[in-house]
Amino acid sequence: MKNLKILLTLLVFSSKPIFGQKMDTLLINPENLKIDQLQMGKSQYLVYVLNDKNAPKSSIQIWSIEVKKETYKDQNAITIYQNWEGKDTIIHTAKSVSLAGNFKPVYHESWWNKRGKQVFKEDEKKLWINNLEVSSGETDKQKKSVYNSFVSAKDYFLNWHLDLEVFNMLPLRKNSTFLIPFYEFGYDKPRNIPYTVIAEDDLIFNGQKIKCWLLKHEEKGNRELFWISKSSQEVLKMEQLINDKMYRYKLKLIH
Repeated sequence: MKNLKILLTLLVFSSKPIFGQKMDTLLINPENLKIDQLQMGKSQYLVYVLNDKNAPKSSIQIWSIEVKKETYKDQNAITIYQNWEGKDTIIHTAKSVSLAGNFKPVYHESWWNKRGKQVFKEDEKKLWINNLEVSSGETDKQKKSVYNSFVSAKDYFLNWHLDLEVFNMLPLRKNSTFLIPFYEFGYDKPRNIPYTVIAEDDLIFNGQKIKCWLLKHEEKGNRELFWISKSSQEVLKMEQLINDKMYRYKLKLIH
C-alpha cells in the first residue's frame, strides 16, 4: 500500500450543466449494454470517509479489482475479483461471474470479515451461507430472507456489486437517465435504479485534464456523483453524501 502513488488531487474544474433540457430515459438491457467497452485487467481505488468536509480521512481502504475473460460451465464469461484491504486486514473479497454475451450474473461468491461467506449460483438458484446450503425450508429468519430475495430475482438484472464495471458499459450521452436493473445479492429484490447524466466535466487526473461525464444517483439520505472518463469510460472518482453530512469517496489510483 505504501508503494502506491495515490492520486489525491482530483479536482473539479468547470462543469457544463445540462439542466433544463429534456431528458431521455433508457432501460438498460442486453441490447444497449456496451460490453465491448468493459476494461479488462487490474485496477485499484482509494476509498475513504470524511465525517464532514473539513474532517480528516477515516475508514481508509484500498480496493483491488481484476476483470478477466474466463469460462463458466463451458460458456464464455467475465469474472471480476475484488479484494478490499483496510488497516492491517482484509475486509472483503468477492468473485462475480457474468455471461460474456449479456453480463447477466450466474455466480457470486462473497466473504466479509466477521460476517462470513455466501455463495450464490444464479443459474441453479442455489445458495450457501458459511458452507451450509439454504433452501425453501430454512427456519432461520435472516437466512430465509436472503434466500427469498435471491430466488425472486428471475428477470434480467445486473450485479449491483459491480456498479463501477456496469458504468463502464453504459451508452452515456447528454440528457439521459439510465434505469439499471440492479440487484445486490442477498438484499431486497432487483429494482430499476435511475442514474442521470447531469453535466460534462473536466477532472484533473494524473496531471492531465480529463473530459468526463458526471453521473448522478440520488435517493433519501444518499447522493452519489460519478466522474466517468469520456474516452475510456472508467470511473475516476465518486463522491457520496450520506444524510447531508458524511462524505465517502472513491478515487482511482495510479500505480
